[in-house]
This record gives sequence, structure tokens and C-alpha cells, in this order.
Amino acid sequence: MSMTSVNNLKKPSRSRSRKWLGLSLALAFGATAWFGAGVGRTEATTAALSVHVYCYSNPERVVVHNNRTFAVTINSVGSRYKPYSNEPIWVGYRLGAGRTVTFYSGYGASYSNPRTLTRRYIFSNTVGSIEGARVTRSNGTVYSDRC
Repeated sequence: MSMTSVNNLKKPSRSRSRKWLGLSLALAFGATAWFGAGVGRTEATTAALSVHVYCYSNPERVVVHNNRTFAVTINSVGSRYKPYSNEPIWVGYRLGAGRTVTFYSGYGASYSNPRTLTRRYIFSNTVGSIEGARVTRSNGTVYSDRC
């Protein structure tokens, strides 16, 4: 056996080690992408609906924004603290992807507006952050915001 063949076994060439490194990285990242690990989605981390309530305005307003890339259905809107007997108020509103809708209540709300829930105030201004709005989606998920 010659000395050169023994030296080749003990010390691999750089091109061979680079190939193995490239192959192992390709396998690792390929498997990660194939099985979905490490692939983030905005929809998984962001709530489907953003709810903002304006309790002290006249009319009172509940603003709902759809954060999804598909339409969602809003079933009902109501208050959190001591709701009236007719709450939550059924709306059955289909909100398009990326769209925003505002629901109104209170004496300043107009019945000619189709998004008026009631002309009675539904939020209590005397209890602070205990009060707020509850918005329910068709799948039963409840979203809320406090005053």
C-alpha cells in the first residue's frame, strides 16, 4: 500500500466535505419545508377580527375589522357588563376579507342606517374597563374590547 492512499483516507478533500455539508443542509431545510415546520402564517398569529369600542361617543360605536384573507360572518354584537334582555343583538353580517364595519347604538344612531343596533345606549359609562363590546363570529368565537 502506498503512502498517498493512506493520506487520502485520513484527510478528506475539501470539495467532498463541502458536498456533504451542502447535501445535509438541503435535506434539513427540505424536510423542514416539506413538513411545514418553520413556515409562519400571519393568520395563525393574528386574531381573525379586531374589535374597537367607543363607549363614550354619541352614537356609541363598535368597529370590527376582518384580518383574514377570506370573508367571515359576524353573528351578534352586545355589551359585556349587565347586558339588556335583547342582547346580544343578532346582526348576521358577512364581512369581506380585509374590510371594516361599524355598528351604532344610542340616541345619536339613526334608524335609517342599516348598521344601527338600537337607539338605546348599551354601554355603561360608570363602570370603567368592566364594560366593553362582545362580538361573536358564526363559528362561536367571541372577540371583545373594553371601554
